[in-house]
Amino acid sequence: MPKTDKRASIHSAIAQKGNTFLRIMNFARPYTKDLARILLFMLIATGFSLLVPYISKIFIDDVFKPDHDTLQFSHAAWFMPAIGVMFFAYAIQIFSSGFFQWLSGKTGHKTVHDIRVLVFSKLQTLSLSYFDKHTTGGLLSRVNQDTDDVQFLIVEFLPLAIQSFLMLAGVGVFLCVLSVNLTVFVALPVVILVFFGRKMVKNALSHFNTYFSQRSRLSEFAADSLTGIRVVKAFGQEHRQIEMFRDYSANFRDTGITVMKMWSIFHPLMQFFIMSGTVLVWAVGGRLIFAKTMTLGTVVAYGGYLAMFFSPLLTLVNMLRNISTSLSAAQRVFSVLDESPKIRDAADAVAMQAFAGTIEFRNVEFGYAFDKPVIKNLSLKIFPKEKIGLIGKSGAGKSTIINLLCRLYDVDKGVITIDGVDIRHIRTQDIRKNIGIVLQDTFLFNGTIFDNIAYAKPDATREDVVDAAMAAHAHEFICKKRDAYDSLVGERGVALSGGEKQRIAIARALLLNPAILILDEALSSVDTETECKIQDALENLTKNRTTIAIAHRLSTLQTYDRLFVIENGQCIEFGTPDELFNKKGAFYTMVTMNRKNTHGNAGTFGEGIFS
Repeated sequence: MPKTDKRASIHSAIAQKGNTFLRIMNFARPYTKDLARILLFMLIATGFSLLVPYISKIFIDDVFKPDHDTLQFSHAAWFMPAIGVMFFAYAIQIFSSGFFQWLSGKTGHKTVHDIRVLVFSKLQTLSLSYFDKHTTGGLLSRVNQDTDDVQFLIVEFLPLAIQSFLMLAGVGVFLCVLSVNLTVFVALPVVILVFFGRKMVKNALSHFNTYFSQRSRLSEFAADSLTGIRVVKAFGQEHRQIEMFRDYSANFRDTGITVMKMWSIFHPLMQFFIMSGTVLVWAVGGRLIFAKTMTLGTVVAYGGYLAMFFSPLLTLVNMLRNISTSLSAAQRVFSVLDESPKIRDAADAVAMQAFAGTIEFRNVEFGYAFDKPVIKNLSLKIFPKEKIGLIGKSGAGKSTIINLLCRLYDVDKGVITIDGVDIRHIRTQDIRKNIGIVLQDTFLFNGTIFDNIAYAKPDATREDVVDAAMAAHAHEFICKKRDAYDSLVGERGVALSGGEKQRIAIARALLLNPAILILDEALSSVDTETECKIQDALENLTKNRTTIAIAHRLSTLQTYDRLFVIENGQCIEFGTPDELFNKKGAFYTMVTMNRKNTHGNAGTFGEGIFS
């Protein structure tokens, strides 16, 4: 990259981080009273700390200055008052610093709590398309790790930075008051330090950005690998995961070594310039003492103030790495907060407290990627309280149809209506309340069985939960658990079998008592005996609601009113199971092929398994 382009890139990065810092400060606006108190205590602590070197000057030049005739200290009476003033200054400085650190920490933690809640809340509102593009590990990093890094910026850096600038301003005044001549000489290493520091900071930011980017990739890969550990072990890919992790870690290691190399040059040079300033004070000040134009106390006090001047500079430079971490983390946090949900209620969205259950797809087209349509000119109609099944090969678009109906995604073309109203003009909360869904990949939260069933209806009574569990034929196995409904299911329901998890998911959907019930291969994880029990329950429970089922097993669809055969995102035929079988079209072909695979002959319409 040409130097001009690189320089422009660095300036752009710094400007972006500056804007990020200002945005973070906006989060502290609700705590202006606390910020005012923090500033007050900072001013008090800084003011009294500035007195200490000057009191040292008084001790050396006045209190301990002997009378040349009597060799007695001429101002011995000032000794105890000066000690008292020094003690008082130290005490006020220490306790004021403690107060402002407590206030700044409290305010910082409150602010970061607000940011963390805001990030998590924003993630809850974003559309599924956003989660399709981001890893779970990366999003967890935004909520936990990145907000913690922002916390450093607010809790530690900001108060220290304000105090440092107050200190620099105060010390600068005292340095000029004590000796303009010394200040002119000391200004040389300070100017060099500032010039050198600016160049190094720009270079450091570039390296730190790469460093933290590599760290983020490593964390995301580790999180995804551990989340999918069962898949890793099932396919025996442990060695492959280790090698991939080794590569990510090696990249992180190499960037870390580069950062440390840069730091090992930068930090000693900073200290060298600081040391040079101190040496200059004694070199120039010593000559002025010999020339009797400056007192020893003034030089000592000047050296003390100079140390106070360089100390905050060195502290801020040492914090550069953490500052860069926090600003990079803040940028990632704001990338979430700035995201707009693609699925949102229209301005004229209507409230529909209850659905009759009429569903219509009219010339619907949709694709997860812009140039790869999954649903193509799909038209179908489902009547209230009708039980219909969607069948077809894997990837035909069945689950996508369900996703569109639930408005997890919006159609690219065409329209989907419920009871004659475009779902884009129905409040999202009403869609969620009136559509219950049981997915093939059952997800249970890490809590009790009761909590997982009641999740669909938080105000449900224990009797309601038990009734739903009995209807899903889950009550019997739940009661056999040691703590029954209070039994913990473990992470993602690890303490339960696949069939048990599926029945709890069905109970959860039934507790909602939706007008439209969706079963997306909901019986794929249950055995034949359990399936029969659930089928008996569903036979009664689906009578008064529109039911849409996707199923591998034909036995779950034999009693349904109509079946829709989906192929390449289109409905190629529909009708009752018997009508489709007798038609000897696509449905008949699927049945006979599966009958041959399972029983060795075509047989008649009946038990079959669809892929």
